[in-house]
Amino acid sequence: MSLIHNSFADSEQSIASARASVMIYDETNKKWVPSGSSSGLSKVHIYQHVVNNTFRVVGRKLHDQEVVINCSILKGLKYNQATPTFHQWRDNRQVYGLNFSSKDDAEAFAFAMMHAVELLNNMASGSQRPPMVNGNAMGNGHAPQQQHLGMIPGPPPQQPHPHPHHPSDEDMGYRSMTRDDVAMIQERRMSQPQTQGNLILIHFNLPLSS
Repeated sequence: MSLIHNSFADSEQSIASARASVMIYDETNKKWVPSGSSSGLSKVHIYQHVVNNTFRVVGRKLHDQEVVINCSILKGLKYNQATPTFHQWRDNRQVYGLNFSSKDDAEAFAFAMMHAVELLNNMASGSQRPPMVNGNAMGNGHAPQQQHLGMIPGPPPQQPHPHPHHPSDEDMGYRSMTRDDVAMIQERRMSQPQTQGNLILIHFNLPLSS
């Protein structure tokens, strides 16, 4: 059994990889949940079996190598780029979502996924692979027919990106000057040695806070 597994693995090659949080859609509670035992980034690959010309998506958690996705890519798969960094699709079992760590990763992964689906569709129809223009197949003017796999839910609520910290006046060392501050500064100036003529009194025009 291990020989068969190793032989299959040796015939596969990764055609794309990306860092993403793998999610699945909980149909019962109508919400997205992390795939696996915990949340976190995974390394997700698209593997092509070079002999059979089949494809699958495999993802492992970065911190513990837990397999969080292992699904075949089937002809007619509908790959939905819901947002620039959240993509989703479904098979006969469930809906998968990838929340990519960067837009570049998302674009590269989507290109490889669409290439795999296009190749599978063309193999099923027995046609030659048409040329690609902007990621879309050019042929008889019609888009490849896709299997109806039901409605795909929308992306999960995006966590707001932390805004850059804008320090307050206190952080920058600025604050309203109090009467105690004025008195302290005047006292320091009065105590300095007088080396140049008479003492010059400084008047503070800043508003005083109590």
